Amino acid sequence: MKLLVQSDDFGITMGTARGTVEAIEHGIVRNTGLFANMPWAEEAVSLVRPLMNRIAFGIDLNQVNGPSLLGYERVHSLCHPDGIFLSIRENRALDTEDNRMDHVNAEELYAEFKAQIERFIRITGKMPDYIHGHAYSTKTTEAVTRQLAGEYAVPYSMDFAMLPDVKMPDLGWYTFGTMEQQLNEDPLSYILEDRAEYLGHEYGYLITHCGFLDSETLRLPFNICRRKDLEAMTDSRICAWIRDNGIELITFNDIRKQLI
Repeated sequence: MKLLVQSDDFGITMGTARGTVEAIEHGIVRNTGLFANMPWAEEAVSLVRPLMNRIAFGIDLNQVNGPSLLGYERVHSLCHPDGIFLSIRENRALDTEDNRMDHVNAEELYAEFKAQIERFIRITGKMPDYIHGHAYSTKTTEAVTRQLAGEYAVPYSMDFAMLPDVKMPDLGWYTFGTMEQQLNEDPLSYILEDRAEYLGHEYGYLITHCGFLDSETLRLPFNICRRKDLEAMTDSRICAWIRDNGIELITFNDIRKQLI
């Protein structure tokens, strides 16, 4: 089988960027997407640039973490007056039955996401190898993301999940709980025991969130699990599992023609 291993949120913090690089160099991660809106995005890219010929380096379009690139005057529905995006919780609180659980302003979101893609291109000197959404999703965010993927002729990650005989992960090891609860997560056993049932399918899609725990990462609600994912993705037992089951690690570049 062919397994696409992706680590999301590259550059949401520098700890996440460094941890993902570790998972690429010493583990099985072969795909990751940049948070292009973050002030330290250029520094994060400098860490992964020497590895870009080994991976698919894409973009995670983001509207819930850090600063908007366009600011409050341009996209006031997406952020606070200081330019910081509304959080996932704040966005979900605005989704009501009256707006069919989708309050997102499509024009403003399109402008912000396009600015993030353009910044990615300026920083990296290349097009993203794929486009992926981040955390908060509605019909509008899905439509805008898909529209931009088409305009830039870049694979949209969720189209991979729609290919015949692709086993999509259920993220079953995540608790989405407190730090203590996240400490009890066991992604390694989940994969080695094939609880996601990858084996027997032509393709598998494994999404992780690797990272080191610097102070900025610890401020995120989704924190300890990043270190747990990193440990699992670099464990010698998972590398042996890949080898013993004849699994080929692939990138979005390997399947580009099937997605465009």
